[in-house]
Amino acid sequence: MPLLTLSDVGAHSLTVRAKALVFEDPKSRATFERLQLIAPSDATVLITGETGTGKEIAARHVHELSNRRDSAFVAVNCGALTESLIESELFGHERGAFTGAISSRAGWFEAASGGTLFLDEIGDLPLSIQVKLLRVLQEGEVVRVGARQPTRVDVRLIAATNVRLEEAVAAGHFREDLFYRLSVAPLVLPPLRERTGDIPPLALYFVGFYQQRLGLSGIELTTEAVAQLLQHTWPGNIRELENVIHHALLVCKDARIRPGDMRLTSLPARAAQGGAASPLEPGEALATELRRLFESDAPNLYEAIERVIFRTAYEFSERNQLQTARLLGISRNIVRARLIEFGEISNSVRPPPVKDSNLALQTLAVVPQAAEARAKLVSARTIRIGYQRFGLLPLVKAQGGLDAVLGARGYRVEWLEYPGGIQIVEAFQGEELALASVGEGPPVFARAARVPLVYLAAESPAPEDEALIVPKRSAIRTVRDLAGCRVALNRGANVHYLLIRALEEAGLAYDSVEVVYLTPAEARVAFERGEVDAWAIWAPLLGELVRSGEVRVLRDASGLADNAVLYVANPTFAAAEPAVVELLFSQLVGVAASVAPHRIPRRVDEALLAGQQAVADAFHRHHLISSEVRMTDVRWVQPRPPADLLELVNGAANRERWAPEPQL
Repeated sequence: MPLLTLSDVGAHSLTVRAKALVFEDPKSRATFERLQLIAPSDATVLITGETGTGKEIAARHVHELSNRRDSAFVAVNCGALTESLIESELFGHERGAFTGAISSRAGWFEAASGGTLFLDEIGDLPLSIQVKLLRVLQEGEVVRVGARQPTRVDVRLIAATNVRLEEAVAAGHFREDLFYRLSVAPLVLPPLRERTGDIPPLALYFVGFYQQRLGLSGIELTTEAVAQLLQHTWPGNIRELENVIHHALLVCKDARIRPGDMRLTSLPARAAQGGAASPLEPGEALATELRRLFESDAPNLYEAIERVIFRTAYEFSERNQLQTARLLGISRNIVRARLIEFGEISNSVRPPPVKDSNLALQTLAVVPQAAEARAKLVSARTIRIGYQRFGLLPLVKAQGGLDAVLGARGYRVEWLEYPGGIQIVEAFQGEELALASVGEGPPVFARAARVPLVYLAAESPAPEDEALIVPKRSAIRTVRDLAGCRVALNRGANVHYLLIRALEEAGLAYDSVEVVYLTPAEARVAFERGEVDAWAIWAPLLGELVRSGEVRVLRDASGLADNAVLYVANPTFAAAEPAVVELLFSQLVGVAASVAPHRIPRRVDEALLAGQQAVADAFHRHHLISSEVRMTDVRWVQPRPPADLLELVNGAANRERWAPEPQL
């Protein structure tokens, strides 16, 4: 059974791709036989297949079986190149050819000369570049941007796509002459659902691969689990199978992977036509499921379906109401009303959003100071805590001590994870949170929009935990190279300030880049597809990406920003429940002391507030907030809690420590 893998995963571009390919199924064996036939020649190869079927692995194997095996194999993702730079990237440029071309540089064709050039997602090439690519294939030479003389190149081209180029030709999006020039030796990779014989060996390979990474051994797939794998339609193909096995290894018990350990997607399979991707009409799958429900004669069917739609869309949008509204194509007011009705969020009264074109956060509005709206946070006996996947708060949640102590006093803690700090600010605006952890940027926007927040404490600075990153093979080498590029970031996050400071350090104006506001989940997709040139992101996702070897850090926050984790509260809740606030602080200190001494939180001091003021001034300077704000008067003044609660928090022996320091 032939098994092909990406031997050095870290050397490959960050895309949703397969990392292993087997040829056990009769259909895939026929594909492998064809691959072996076409590999030894120098003929141009066009590999087609759905995303995740292993097109790059197949291309590399074609190269390894050819006479060019000892020369370079250069892989380029056409979808990751901006239209303004794609010609320079492929064909090179001369010094002074355009602004920023401070030296001559060879393109990917010259870099691959003597070897193989793999152009992935070739269907994304603009028509203007298609014309020039055709000339290169016909003449065997490239003309650098700004040059007058051609340069000879000796390259075998392998192209890949997950779209039907025949349909693109018919629609006028792809040149017919280039299509025929590329498809001298076509190779179709069938989707995984059409070669089920490959599923068990691939699953076993990924079990072994991730066992080693996770330090496990002896993990087995049960017969029932294998049967479920064989029944699944695998819309994400091999990459989806890899993720399913990885997840199963994380949650399985007794060294046995069972069906319940596997998280299988409910996305519909694509129509199998010509081996290329073709999304199934959503109405077809929905109609099939509705007919099944109608036959079941379930009560209150309309209400149940509506509830599932809104809850699923809300979770898919990472609990962002605006994103949910956009996803469903309805107004935010409708989304909010339904979420309240279905118990997903609490009800609160607030006016329409402030319309200010200078605000980066146009969804934030002035929140009324009505006492009855505030009272919900205290009287409900449910303490909602918002957190992100950084800092100490996830560790406090996992430890469970806070829940246990508060539960003994009749409280229920509800932990809510958010993709970014600004989504937490929106939740504070809606009176949906009592406590939370955020970065340095979101409270500034909250202050500008008069959202009630007070600072409780802060962790030690961690500037290395946020950075501007680019794909490993990007031509962008310094922050200065970002001029004219698209940079993704979560609106209002800490990294927004990092971007400002990094551009200033590089001598660039803020408007020299195009900022694209995306949640981390949205930004990852855009980054992998090449829809943005750089991404401002933070730990732990930053660490995961860096460890993959598929990205390069352009600039972290060292010397530019503190990147401290801040703990904030609704002021009414903090005033009414000071012992709960202090209990949270003591839990943070305890967790830090045991697992992260460098992160032990500190009380809010003048230095921290001065840093926050610098962030606020920068945001105002670049018109991200419409007016100047003062950050010096948002520190929480701590009242003395009742004696019985002091004992609960600190123990009777520690009561005295409250006397000299009444403030946080």
